[in-house]
Amino acid sequence: MAVGVPKLVVKYPRMKNLVLVKLGGSVITDKSREFAVREKVIRRLAREVKAAIKSFDGKIIIGHGAGSFAHIPARKYKTKEGIIAKDSRYGLCITEDAARKLNTIVIKDFLSLRLPVFSFSPASFLISDGLSYVKSYIDPIKEALHIGVIPVVYGDVVLDKVTGCTIFSTEKILSILARELQKDYKIKIIYLTDVDGVYDKKGRVIPKISAKDFKFLKSAIVGVKGVDVTGGMLHKVEESLGLAKKTGIKTLIVNGTKEGSLKNAISGKNIKGTLVA
Repeated sequence: MAVGVPKLVVKYPRMKNLVLVKLGGSVITDKSREFAVREKVIRRLAREVKAAIKSFDGKIIIGHGAGSFAHIPARKYKTKEGIIAKDSRYGLCITEDAARKLNTIVIKDFLSLRLPVFSFSPASFLISDGLSYVKSYIDPIKEALHIGVIPVVYGDVVLDKVTGCTIFSTEKILSILARELQKDYKIKIIYLTDVDGVYDKKGRVIPKISAKDFKFLKSAIVGVKGVDVTGGMLHKVEESLGLAKKTGIKTLIVNGTKEGSLKNAISGKNIKGTLVA
């Protein structure tokens, strides 16, 4: 009688969870007024992150918009278009400085709750070529995640090999990070805005958007309040759809002005919003 050979059972490590959160510029600042920061809101969001990570089994990356800080000089100097005038070089530096000022406030408020946040300037790990992403060096961000530090990125100026400079939105930066990190993590993305999600023409929240129905919904998507050089809600949906198509990663758009929304979204609880998948 033949002796059966025991089957070899290979146990693979469970893929770790990673949530990429964008604190919208319209949530943490008043886009209608220059340098108008909402620190109470930032601190409340920090408290929600701290509460969520107590039960969340995974890692977090925080991104935030430029709000009423960098969007205004970026529009004035047309920084997104590159080095196009005599004052373009000065303008890109003013824009970068404004974005960093808001980032400093966000970092300070998160640190005040003893959250281990670490800032990464986009220009320090990204470079573009002809206004599109070309190269990244995210090993320091990977190491930050490994040691339990929360990386914080933000929409800002990046240098460009063709035009000299451009601007990458926080959505674009988070999409790049998601693609780079998807081999190591199970990823989901959360965008916090000042509305309940993406609205249709009748003012109702669209619960889910896919590539199939986007062409019918595109004209119904409402723009942004205040100055936004990166495209507002339409850009959020398009960036999310592009990422979903390439990677399968889903993005949830929710209202960050409502207390508890961020905590519940990180924790995976049912919440009103728009899922882009």
